Amino acid sequence: MLGFPKLRKITAGLTFSVAALAAVAHVPQALAETKLVYAGYITRSAVATTLDEWFMDQVEQRSNGRITFERYYSGALMKARDLFPGLTNGAVDIATGAPMAYNPQSYPLSNIMMPYITDKADAATKAIIELYGSNEEIKQEYERQGIKMLWSLAFPDGAIWSNRPIHEPEDLQGVRIRAVSGIGWAMEKLGASPVPMSFTEAVEALNRGAVDAVTNAPFDSGVNVGLPKVAKYATDAGRLGINGISVTGINKARFEGLPEEDQAVILQVAAEVPGQFAKVVNAAIEKAARRMVEQGGDIQVSVSTDAQAAKWKAAVADTLRGRYIESVSRVTKNGGAIYDQFVALVRKHEPDSTYTPGLEAYLKAAGKQ
Repeated sequence: MLGFPKLRKITAGLTFSVAALAAVAHVPQALAETKLVYAGYITRSAVATTLDEWFMDQVEQRSNGRITFERYYSGALMKARDLFPGLTNGAVDIATGAPMAYNPQSYPLSNIMMPYITDKADAATKAIIELYGSNEEIKQEYERQGIKMLWSLAFPDGAIWSNRPIHEPEDLQGVRIRAVSGIGWAMEKLGASPVPMSFTEAVEALNRGAVDAVTNAPFDSGVNVGLPKVAKYATDAGRLGINGISVTGINKARFEGLPEEDQAVILQVAAEVPGQFAKVVNAAIEKAARRMVEQGGDIQVSVSTDAQAAKWKAAVADTLRGRYIESVSRVTKNGGAIYDQFVALVRKHEPDSTYTPGLEAYLKAAGKQ
């Protein structure tokens, strides 16, 4: 009996040693795992977020679980204006946002997706990614902030939703329209009065008559928030087209600190995102078009002929190019060359586009085209 306490001590020591060895045995596996924190501000149903999820799922799968993601959607971790500063300082590892809109002082060159360049979202996406890969000034805009761009995506094309008919540029004279950034510049040139306000505020303002029209909304987003129920008219306004892009970046130091095999997986999957984009965005536009048909109502929809589109573009093209050059003049003397390079890349990719602009998709779904 006198030996039992000593035996219990020995047994306890052995148990502790075995547990410790078991814990140590798991250390290499734990160290081999990489958890990356992802944050975005766009809704989970949006095209950009759908592709973010596809990317993260594929990376986890192809890395055999070595890389995992802690995911925060819809501004749950950071608001839109905090995402890219947070990415720079390492508060997050990967982020999707619109830094040219929310952090223009740091990303002026990236605010290049002006209206009336194209209404083909897939062509715009390929062009902006190619611009980043081939233009050192655009690339350095991100690398100076400690960010490596993984990809960039065009938002779906937009329209003008209004309570009065708008068919020609002259119809915008005196119109109070929710419009910001490049579209605001275009609307102002055409005689409208841009009114800056949030997207959600704009829908209610149109319903109350506080504004006459609303723009700066991708087609699918406009449908999803109910603009077809509020507006009497919708027009592509001379193929207003794409007016914004999202950017997905990774903290450069974090990326470079990963094992080479993990870097390779991330880059491999990121390179495939633009190819997935066309499929996802087309499905989103078709779904929104069907929803707009189902919503019914008496909204009158018009799309422009080639001649009408040329008239709208001629009225604003020089102004938009000039405003871009002016906006980047504090950081480069090459604003015109960068703008022209981007437009040339868009034209290069447009012939292969499979994208159908939103209002055209609606007219087809409604059997009106």
